[in-house]
Order: sequence, then structure tokens, then C-alpha cells
Amino acid sequence: MDPLRTDTSVLDGSQPGSATSARLLVEETGRPPRVVVVPIGAEVRVGRSATVEVSLDDTRVSREHAVIRFDGRSVLVRDEASSNGTFVDGARITGTRAAEAGAVIMIGSTRIVVVASSRDSVRPETHGPVVGTVASGSDVVAVDPAMVSLLALVRRLAASDLPVLVQGETGSGKEVVARLLHRHSRRAGRSFLGVNCAALPESLAESELFGHERGSFTGADARKGGVFERADGGTLLLDEVGELSPPNQARLLRVLQERTLTRVGGTRAVPVDVRVVAATNRDLLVDVAKGRFREDLYFRLNGVTVAVPPLRSRPRDIVPMAERVLAERGGGWHLGQGVAAVLQSYRWPGNVRELRNAIECAIALAEGSELRVEHLPPAVRGDAEPATSDEPSGLRTKVDDLERRSILAALDAAGWNQSRAAQNLGISRRGLIYKMERHGLKPRPVSGHGE
Repeated sequence: MDPLRTDTSVLDGSQPGSATSARLLVEETGRPPRVVVVPIGAEVRVGRSATVEVSLDDTRVSREHAVIRFDGRSVLVRDEASSNGTFVDGARITGTRAAEAGAVIMIGSTRIVVVASSRDSVRPETHGPVVGTVASGSDVVAVDPAMVSLLALVRRLAASDLPVLVQGETGSGKEVVARLLHRHSRRAGRSFLGVNCAALPESLAESELFGHERGSFTGADARKGGVFERADGGTLLLDEVGELSPPNQARLLRVLQERTLTRVGGTRAVPVDVRVVAATNRDLLVDVAKGRFREDLYFRLNGVTVAVPPLRSRPRDIVPMAERVLAERGGGWHLGQGVAAVLQSYRWPGNVRELRNAIECAIALAEGSELRVEHLPPAVRGDAEPATSDEPSGLRTKVDDLERRSILAALDAAGWNQSRAAQNLGISRRGLIYKMERHGLKPRPVSGHGE
């Protein structure tokens, strides 16, 4: 299958079931058309800015020109007070306007056609969590409509070999999406491999990706297959693909075009059959415009774009995700009064990864089975916000000072044996170690007082 061929199943809205996402066909002057998928409840921003989801290279377009969202029934277009206006079917809009299937949205010289909504076999009445075990053994929890529809979309895309570009903030779950694409595909019985392109040293990147022959460089004592060969027949995730150097971008493009590779130091073309899923937290079109990323490689990788919404855009997922972490850890922990509200009010700039770390921190500090608000990291519970008066800040200082002196007294009484000191304080040893680190207290080497 040609990786640039349009996958008509992505655009087909004729299947029975509930609408799970909308498709936008973006026709930008001077660029091949591309499909942008908008899951139910999600929105995409359109403009010239490098930070928007659909970036356009057009001086007539404002930096944040318009917002397009899908509510499950209609595509809703909102003009963001742009200089030159947003037009739906030829009429300039003010505020928000619904755009049905077939409508044409004009932003500058770019035509955005609303394609019929995609439908999936998920029943409309399903409102509970969708839990799917991915290849790594970890669980995906989706309760929020935005994530439920995204997972339904992923299952549909998995049926083809169309290359997928997964975009999303750091920690939002891009690798989870890639693993689900593999798990629901015809390649599920073969390997899934992931490589972080940002972590590849330039001197070794070609060898790690495409392999090397014996004696091809110092230390190459034997032939070694790269990740493309090891993933043959399966799926390869190229994480942070935008970090590849220009020479390695050219090599990657050649492999994708020819479906063969040549190992470093070799001359024989090795055929490979790999579905490539690329992931990035960057706007690659901006990198293309600035000459940092090859345009031809971008269109090879971007058969369809899947945007993973940040955690703050799917608040109904937050508490179930926290409870999943507790279940993974065992021990019978549960969220105490007020914790759920605090978790849902925080914006989670680090997304799922930060949520997991916050729950791990709370477990470490918990003195029993109940995780309370004070066990959460200060930033999550709002302590990082500037105080409105001197009194709260002064009170926190006094509390911290009292806690530090109490820990010091307990350690001195226990001869700096952390286990006994923690027992005397009524907290876990891990909790004590965390508090010691927070207060800058280092263990003292005292002979005769082993742990």
C-alpha cells in the first residue's frame, strides 16, 4: 500500500453507530491536502502561530485565527477576532457558527472542508470507562468523551497501514496511542518497537535505526540489525521524530520510499515491512517552513494526524487514572476527602506523567491507607501560588520549621536509624526519606546503627 494513498475508510461516515470524531480536509495553497481528526469534545486552533494545532503559512491569517471543535453532532467554528475574518460557505462569521458535513471553511487562502463524521461500533449508551490492555501490559483508562472517541478512532485507523502522525504535549499519552494502533492491527502478533529519536547520539543514530555490518566502524565486532529490521512485520514508533538531524531525515525518507534499507558499511538492500507511527510534541509544519524538517518526509509520515488531547482537556479521566495508579501499587490506598476536587482543578502541564508522579508522591507521604490533600505535591494542591498576604506564607514557614525540628528530634532519639524514627513519627520510612530530602536533611553515618 502506498503510504501517501488516501485511506477512504478514514473519511467514510456511513457505518452505523455513534459519531466519534470529525474529519477536516485542509487544502492549503502550495501544500498537499491533509486530514485533521477532531475527536468528540476536542478542539483545534487554526492560525499562523507555532503553538496551534493547524498551522498555516499565510500572512493573511492571524496567529490564532479560529477554533474548530466537534460536539458529536456538528463542527463548530469560532472566529478569534481575526484581522481578515473566517468564512463558512462564503459568509463571514461572528462568534460561533455550526458547519455541517460538506461545508467549506475559508481561512485566508486555505479551504477546510468538513468531511462526514466518522462513526464507530461503540454504542452511544456506553458512558463508563473504556479500559484496554496495550501490548506493554499497562492499562488505558478513558472515561472522558474526548478520549473515548480517540480510542475508537485509533481502532479504526489500526485496520490500515496508513502512516500516522501522533501529536500531543509531553506526557499526554502518545506512546499509548501508538501501542493501541499496533494492538488492534493485523500486525499485533509481531514486534512493536519504539525509539526516542531525541536520545540518539548523532554518531550512532544511523546504526541504531538501520543497523551495521561487522567492521563498519570501531567497536562493530558483529553485524547488528537496527530497529527497522527488528520491527519487520510489526510497528515502529519514532518518538520525537522532529529531533532527527537532516542527514538522518534523508536516510529515513529513502527507507520509507523504497521499503528497503542498507546497513552502515553494507552494500546489500534489505527489504523491510514496517508500519511507522511518528510522534512529536512540536509543530513539524513550522519546522518545515524554517528548514529544520524535510517537507517530503513530513508528508510521508503524515498519512493522518491524531491529536492526543492534554489531560486538562479531559477532566473526567483524571480521578479514574489516579485510582488506576493506586490499584497498580496495591496496598489498599484510597483518595481522601477533597483530593478528587484538587486533582480535577489542577491544569497538569506534565499531563498523565505528572499525575502518576503526584499519586506516587502522595503514597510515599501517606501515613495510612488514605491519601489526603496535604500528601499531594505543593504545586498540585496550589501552594505554589503567590500568597495574598504575609499570614499564609508565614504560617507555612512555621509549619515547615516545626516539621523539620520534629524530624530532627526523632532521628536523634533513634540514633539516625530511619526505620525507628519513622515508626516513632507514625509515618512510613519512604515518607520520612521524602520529608528529609524536602528539608535538606542528609543521613548521618553513625557506626553501630544499621538499618
